[in-house]
Amino acid sequence: AGMMGSVAKWRPRLALGAVPPSRPALFAWCSYSTAPEKSGNIPRNRRICFSLPVTFARPCPDARAQLGLTTTVRSFARSSAPCDETPEDKARTFVMSIGHDRDVANGVVSALSEAGMSGEALLSMVRSMAGRWEVGEDEGLEALVASVKQQLAKKKGKGEVKVWCVPPNAWASGEGMEGETETEESRKAMMSRAFPVSALEGTSLTDVAKFGDGEGASTLGEYIECACSGIMACSTCHVVVDQEWLSKVGEPCEAEQDMLDLAYSPRETSRLGCQIVLTKELDGMVVKIPGGANNLMDFVPFEG
Repeated sequence: AGMMGSVAKWRPRLALGAVPPSRPALFAWCSYSTAPEKSGNIPRNRRICFSLPVTFARPCPDARAQLGLTTTVRSFARSSAPCDETPEDKARTFVMSIGHDRDVANGVVSALSEAGMSGEALLSMVRSMAGRWEVGEDEGLEALVASVKQQLAKKKGKGEVKVWCVPPNAWASGEGMEGETETEESRKAMMSRAFPVSALEGTSLTDVAKFGDGEGASTLGEYIECACSGIMACSTCHVVVDQEWLSKVGEPCEAEQDMLDLAYSPRETSRLGCQIVLTKELDGMVVKIPGGANNLMDFVPFEG
């Protein structure tokens, strides 16, 4: 915690093109060592040993509450857990440390246990599946988490929500087309080409695109990239909420707006899909898919 507290104050070494200087940094680079030995008067764990990228995850408060997330910054998962913790306990702690709640962590461990894994093998598998989670490079844990969330939602009796998605070629989705007026005739033509996507309450639009079932979810996944694995460090899940539904969806928080400012052809009703959590009130919602995406993750010079 102390290390992360100091990192948050550092100026980033990374320059991201047109990012306004007033916007919060997307990434910072820190140095970290777990060695407790001392060298002179300087503790070894404060000396520069190697560099790691830290991704600042800043989900909006409303979305965080609906998704059951418990952290505000994704911190390193190396924790000083009690030595009497079992490997399964450590696996739960690890899953929670990267942003998931206790129910999800228990579900992940239970799923792997049912598959015949236990002890250190289970712990190693969880860490391996997480991949380089701090830079959004997942190796399978996301899909397992999504499955666990689906099962939890079904147990809680959550209902299905339908969303209508308008493809880019069915509306004025390109850059320079922001001021075009929608007529009754053009709206009717637009909606005739919209495709339905269904998912359980409590699921984010991004998770539907990545892990949803059915033809609609599969089609949505072809349009939305989700480059940062849903940690709000990119704008590739950018969608435009239909004006009639904006009041129910809500306005973006400041952190989300920072990402939307960097999105492809943002509109007044733009939102990030990872921050739109489906509820009964959003049944029948209409969202429009932009004609392109700006992926900052393609230009991040991660060090090996």
